Amino acid sequence: MRTLVSLVLLGAAAAQATDFQLAPVKLPGGVTIFGTVSTDGTIGPLAPANLTGWRVTVRTATRYDYTPSNAPPSNVFGVAVTADGRKLRVAASPDGTGGALSFGTYMPEVGVHLANYSQSWPPGMGFAMYQYGADFEYLDIPVPPSGWRVVARAAAGSSVYKIVPVSFVSGAVMTGTLTTDGSTGVIGPAQLLDWHVTVRNHSDVVYYQDASGANSEVLPTTQGLSTDGRTLFVARPGGYLGVGVPAVPPGRPRGAVPADFSDAAPPKGQAGYFDAFTVQYVPLHFGGTLYPAAQAMP
Repeated sequence: MRTLVSLVLLGAAAAQATDFQLAPVKLPGGVTIFGTVSTDGTIGPLAPANLTGWRVTVRTATRYDYTPSNAPPSNVFGVAVTADGRKLRVAASPDGTGGALSFGTYMPEVGVHLANYSQSWPPGMGFAMYQYGADFEYLDIPVPPSGWRVVARAAAGSSVYKIVPVSFVSGAVMTGTLTTDGSTGVIGPAQLLDWHVTVRNHSDVVYYQDASGANSEVLPTTQGLSTDGRTLFVARPGGYLGVGVPAVPPGRPRGAVPADFSDAAPPKGQAGYFDAFTVQYVPLHFGGTLYPAAQAMP
């Protein structure tokens, strides 16, 4: 009787869906592949049909740095440090007669505006902005009731100011530091000794199948999958795990491949992504027989 009960319980457990967290794959150029894959709870070998859902993201991160070497002061006026030396501020005006704190050049176009109230468009607003070649973004920033916008803060007695983070609509975030000569009151370019402004952003391509719908499928070459309920494995050699959109002429295929040990891959495997313009893989350097592509989520 105990054996029968155990088998029934084991069968019930095997019928439950299992969610697996993929091992992140880092590629050159700030690209990372990560996400989840769900199965129908089957233990042992898996066919593509046993994969019931997934959300796999190909994320491309960008980082732009603005320093004295590539972004000299371009507009520094109406800038002041409070008497206690703790706040670095820009004068704000609703009619476009306020101050500005900007760094950059126009040849090439590399520049950043921490705050600019010297223009009034739209009316009553200043703006923050970053540009790096063809990539740029504006953010409207209102005139504070105090008439000053605090752009950076320093600890007592320090002349290194941490920029108050600026979050853009795209998700980009501007941070960094400004170093002064310790002056208080109105300051200009001569009082700024150093600066390092950083803008970080990312763009995502997501392949998914879940309760909300689907925009992709398990790629036809997927095979050699198995699980013990804790780890999702891809066999070496011959195994393959990929999701995406197969080619439908004139469209080109695109997808994410967390593990590839097919005949076309290096002997120790590879992982990467491909789209209409890019094919990028990195070696996995795996010498075993069952590659642990994902771990069961708690």
